[in-house]
Amino acid sequence: MSKHAFTVDPDTKSYSDYIGPKYWLVWFSLACLWLLTRLPFYLQMRIGHGVGWLSYHLVGRRRKVTLTNIALCFPEMDEHERVKLAKSVFVSYGKGLVETALSWMRPKSWFAHRVTIDGWENIKPILASGKGVVLVGGHFAILDLFGALVSPDIRADMVQRNHDNALFDLFMTRARESFGGKCIARRDVRRMVRSLRSGRVLWYPPDQDYGRKDSAFVPFFNIPAATITSTSGLARLGKAAVVPVFFYRTEGDNYRIRFYPALNIPSGDDVQDAAEFMQFIEARVREHPDQYLWMHRRFKTRPEGEESVYK
Repeated sequence: MSKHAFTVDPDTKSYSDYIGPKYWLVWFSLACLWLLTRLPFYLQMRIGHGVGWLSYHLVGRRRKVTLTNIALCFPEMDEHERVKLAKSVFVSYGKGLVETALSWMRPKSWFAHRVTIDGWENIKPILASGKGVVLVGGHFAILDLFGALVSPDIRADMVQRNHDNALFDLFMTRARESFGGKCIARRDVRRMVRSLRSGRVLWYPPDQDYGRKDSAFVPFFNIPAATITSTSGLARLGKAAVVPVFFYRTEGDNYRIRFYPALNIPSGDDVQDAAEFMQFIEARVREHPDQYLWMHRRFKTRPEGEESVYK
């Protein structure tokens, strides 16, 4: 468990602490992002499209991981179909980078008219009862924009992996906390439990490969995938409900968010709980496969005796 919730505590640090030459490139990058968010929306999406297209052709390692994941999960596709989907994944990711900048640098009112939210009845009564909610979802393209779009209706604390650059970490944390919640380091379980016991919402995406520790191999597209089982523990310790959510980009670059009925977690079987969550994610990925983060090495950790799938 980490001693502090942040790499840089946003309550005690100031941007003036990071004006030295080692941070100039970050400042320049943030200034470029700020300028980008002032362009017309259609132009922002075209730039995002271009960034994704360029990344597909330049970032060979991530392209290879993406194509490997798609081949494993969609064996019925031929090579042409796999390449077409991979290109769409990168384009979606490029747009997602722009949408992240928008969520951090623009008020919600600027793009609120583009979102439709369904399933309020699956989460609001739980919150009204004073019970905490573990809000679980996957790593889809508009992950950060999701936080901005649901605030201030839901002020969710967020589990995040801190950034190695102290200035960017401070900026990212403050931007995310502007949605109304607090950012909590991924290993700070005690703080997560306190959040849930106080009746708050905790955004928690357990769909990536975090290694063998505290994980179980459960099916994801019929492939054993190392999946952390801590979702059940958090719900149990925090006396919280587990509500799944899906957020995605629709036609015309609009957005839809859907809250689903609470899962039967914890059921008493943490491995089965992890499998149930991954079944939910798989179903959502099949709906919009181009918007999932296929660049991540989801099948990096293998059962004993299996070789790596990423050659």
